[in-house]
Amino acid sequence: MLWFVNSNDPVAAIRQGLQHDPAAAASLAGALCPGLVAVPIGERSLAAAATPADDQLFIGVYGSLVVVTSPVLSTTTPSALPESWISAVPSDAVVVLHTEPESSLGAFARWENGTLRRSFSADPVTIHENTGLPFIFEGPFWAGEHPLVYADGAKPDPQALPFHPQEFAEQAIREWLGFRFTTPLGPEDSDPEHIVVTGFAIRPAGYQPTEADVELGLSTGPDASDGDDHSESGEHQPHTPGRVARWFGFGPKS
Repeated sequence: MLWFVNSNDPVAAIRQGLQHDPAAAASLAGALCPGLVAVPIGERSLAAAATPADDQLFIGVYGSLVVVTSPVLSTTTPSALPESWISAVPSDAVVVLHTEPESSLGAFARWENGTLRRSFSADPVTIHENTGLPFIFEGPFWAGEHPLVYADGAKPDPQALPFHPQEFAEQAIREWLGFRFTTPLGPEDSDPEHIVVTGFAIRPAGYQPTEADVELGLSTGPDASDGDDHSESGEHQPHTPGRVARWFGFGPKS
């Protein structure tokens, strides 16, 4: 999930309700997918769009705020995301969230005026990226005030972080945008079910859209924040770029 922020108070803006611009979303889809065909597949909530399939892109445009969800954003190193995506909408701030519930991985990053301010990514025992100075909200997590909860009889890993990485990453979004995906929501949290986005099925150059695309393009992926595949064991697996990522040149060709 990628947010472009040009609001002095995005938390209040989202809480008050966002007015979506589907035409602007279609224009941005074209800019993010040069040379490809973005076929509209209808509107849905951001909560539902948080799990896009490999060939899907979801965009919400709300004036001073823009959100994009895509498997292209699936990474353990947010700072290395394509510059063409991070700079797609001139913004005061750009925020990225990526989580993998099966592996308990959490990642977030924030750019301010085009400069990376903070990037963090970890699973419970491995920090994949830790760049920039921590924000104030991080303090209680590093101090052990939000510890990992283990099942009865489970032995904690001696190298485990003092917090749950996914909870940590979602707290960043909660601080900056006023909502999170994990339920139950707090009394002050906005509900991503009430944020509308437009979906697009991404097809190769020269593709001729048909009416069947509306029905066939609505597949959904596993429960993750931006459409990763995970092993049945629940262990973290290296991310393999899907078709969209390969078309953009972000992974090995096949």
